[in-house]
Amino acid sequence: MTLDISGIYFFMPVFSFLLVFLIIYAVLAKTKVLGESNGVHLLISFIMAVIFMAFSSMRLYVETIIPWFIVLLVIVFLILLIAGLATKKLDDIMTNKFAWGIIIVFIVILILVAIKVFNPVLHPDLVITGGENGPGIISQLTELITASNVAGTILLLIIVGAVAWVISRK
Repeated sequence: MTLDISGIYFFMPVFSFLLVFLIIYAVLAKTKVLGESNGVHLLISFIMAVIFMAFSSMRLYVETIIPWFIVLLVIVFLILLIAGLATKKLDDIMTNKFAWGIIIVFIVILILVAIKVFNPVLHPDLVITGGENGPGIISQLTELITASNVAGTILLLIIVGAVAWVISRK
């Protein structure tokens, strides 16, 4: 028997609000841009999170980026786990090149999600994600990548490449 958790989507605006609120509060508390007062940090974080959530496109952006970020974290964890089991030295794997590679992948994800979410707002006459003229470029690429045989092939190639890289380093 499977557990149906589709009802969690009902709470996504609350989770998005809390995520934005906590990130802004953490940045303000860490940088101390507005001083040492936690009350000021809480108030500014709350106001910014409310403003952020007032715009549906911003909320949609956060709700779209969170699953991709979690997938990226899981993939990085699994790569480090496999590499750690293979080499027993994570210092050799966790280099600046690896960190920059993860950052570049995250930036690409941010840009692709921004194009998908904000394209109809910025250019209503040029809908890359589809619309009346049929499927757009982004939706066609998404369908191609998420097709089971293509996604499996891409995943297999990534795993083979990672294993070959780890083995060839010795």
